Amino acid sequence: MTNIQVAPYPHIHSGRSTHKYMLDLPITTYPMAIVAMLMQFLYVTIYLDASFVEGIIVAIRAGLVIFTGVFSCIAAETIWNRYVKKEFNDFAGWFRSMATTYPSITGMLYALSLPFGTPLYVVILGGFVAIIIGKSIFGGVGHNVFNPALVGRAFVTISFTSLLQQGVNYQATPFNLNLVSIFFGVNKVSNPINDAIAGATPLAVMAKQGLFTYATFKELYGSMWRLFLGFYPSALGESLSFWILLAFVYLVVKKTINWFVPVIYVGLVFLMTWGVALLNQDALGWAGFGEALSLNTLGLYYPLFYILTGGLLFGAVFMATEPVTQPITKRGRVIFATYLAIITFAIRMLGNLPEGVLFSILFMNCFTPIIDNALMGQRKGTSIKEIIFWVVTVGLIVGLVFMASARLGGLN
Repeated sequence: MTNIQVAPYPHIHSGRSTHKYMLDLPITTYPMAIVAMLMQFLYVTIYLDASFVEGIIVAIRAGLVIFTGVFSCIAAETIWNRYVKKEFNDFAGWFRSMATTYPSITGMLYALSLPFGTPLYVVILGGFVAIIIGKSIFGGVGHNVFNPALVGRAFVTISFTSLLQQGVNYQATPFNLNLVSIFFGVNKVSNPINDAIAGATPLAVMAKQGLFTYATFKELYGSMWRLFLGFYPSALGESLSFWILLAFVYLVVKKTINWFVPVIYVGLVFLMTWGVALLNQDALGWAGFGEALSLNTLGLYYPLFYILTGGLLFGAVFMATEPVTQPITKRGRVIFATYLAIITFAIRMLGNLPEGVLFSILFMNCFTPIIDNALMGQRKGTSIKEIIFWVVTVGLIVGLVFMASARLGGLN
């Protein structure tokens, strides 16, 4: 008699397992923590004229934020699995539990999304929210609806907005190893680093500028290479564009993630912001395509600025590609990535928040089950409903570009 196996979909295995995914992520994110500490040291010593000792203190504080983020997630997972799920009673059981639920990876991604001066009690609270609210109450690994690291980041963003803004402010953060100030964020600044742009992220600075010219960009940040290398105030991991691109290539080659979600997400944000620049040539002060090709004459500095800042690359590569919270089908992932770009653009250009990556990914996580239900089992070919959907989507994209152009500087 034939044995029939009954199991939930999907029934075709892609060859990518959760264990493989969770092994490849540490290879890219754990060294990234060291790079982040090094870049913090180089930034304050080279660009902010800080002393060697102050640079070391900044690097240590960044390391403490990373360690605390990872530790808090492991502690939260331990408490939940021991006292709620009652999975283990000894060290060996604890080790097996941590090796199969991967809280350290969640903690690393969460910590890298925070600025170096975040008070440690805020880091701890966010870590517990990430694990317990973002993952455990849904059933643990593979059952979470939202990306756990982003749940923790969203919690601290909403609850401790001023502390996070202060945490990236090199003028307000004390450059000492006073444990009280590090843990609680109590500032007693005797010799702050003095720099005109040391107190806010680039998106926050440019949000006040509206449409900013290439001359303004050059005055504040010098060159695009500075943004690409990560020499500007930001969260620990989001500014490391060069490292994120290397990680993207590695993860794609290893078939750990699909390339088209990050590429569509980032590429569409690029095109939409470039569209704003093209519609406002006179306001931005560039002559169009008649002169020699450059970032200025083509207006390319404008979309590149938005690509290299605000955690877009970090979110696209490490957060939007989580297999549990993105759609299963290729068509679903194209829709997912497209609307990530639309929401990010809308929040940045039309909303009051300068950064939209965090909330766009969490918002689209809500629609992953709906997208899967709509497209699972669909036959080959394109239906009328799908054609209408994409026509509406293209219209929405064009409308948002024109709306943002009119709002920021008026159509010229």
